[in-house]
Amino acid sequence: MQITVDAWDPSFADNPESPSRANQAIVNAGVELEPADWRPVDAPASGPRRIVVVDGVRRVDARVELLEDGERWPGVCVSWAAGAVACDLDGQVSTVAEAAVERGLFAAVSPGVDFGYYPYCETASADPGDLVNEAQQKMAELEAKMASMVAMDAQLSVLDGPLRGRTRLPNSVGYIKSHHRSYLQGELNAVVERLRPGQRTPVFHLMSGWPRYTWYLRLPGTSSRGWAGVARLEAADDLSEEAAIALADATAAALPPLGSAAHKDARAPQNLTPIAGLERRLKRMLGDPRLLLRSVRAASRETDDRP
Repeated sequence: MQITVDAWDPSFADNPESPSRANQAIVNAGVELEPADWRPVDAPASGPRRIVVVDGVRRVDARVELLEDGERWPGVCVSWAAGAVACDLDGQVSTVAEAAVERGLFAAVSPGVDFGYYPYCETASADPGDLVNEAQQKMAELEAKMASMVAMDAQLSVLDGPLRGRTRLPNSVGYIKSHHRSYLQGELNAVVERLRPGQRTPVFHLMSGWPRYTWYLRLPGTSSRGWAGVARLEAADDLSEEAAIALADATAAALPPLGSAAHKDARAPQNLTPIAGLERRLKRMLGDPRLLLRSVRAASRETDDRP
């Protein structure tokens, strides 16, 4: 088998969503309030004080082509990392509780050689997009592992990105920072635009590929107009309506103080301060991409040297 290697460092949007495009999602807006009664909901006076924030990062380090007997299979060498930050709101202290790095070569056929830092991860599809999706799933599994190691001590677990596949953690919510889809229409959508900092929409049930409870929350630090500073949160579908509403109240009480500042973070305020700090640490943990690319090229040359 022959293996060719190219550097490949594309950027991947992390959970992009935008209110500008309609979606054929199925929405039940009557979970907390009847649609006719929808209005901004104020945060409760108190909320959780021990929070765990979980995030992951990934990087495509190289693209490879596996060639044998006239057949060609694409592959990608990917690094990913995940970690959990424990936040004590009373003590105003945040510490990285757990963090780990993993790597893999994703392809539909085995390269037949040891790729060093990149153990072979077999995939059912050879489509390049599916290869990256497989890496994304591995990162989600690592995030869930990191979260499970510290979530039992937390009153609220915030997992950056959609909650899909990570619903078994107690008191957990998915946190989506930006928007490519508009799930609400008409007057319900207007409630989002009227939110003041610290307010949320009523909880609604959403079926768009998979079922979950969800709501919007506006963070402080921006104008209170339009979608500036608005994040969307998700809770597991198997919760009772009362439990989902309680989680929504918990996020409205606990998350606004964690919003980032515009002079420090271009994604402020939605990129919560613990998430921003964790992302920086995880990206450093991924290692030097130049050295890793060199190791991939060295592994590929082993195939040329074999008899």
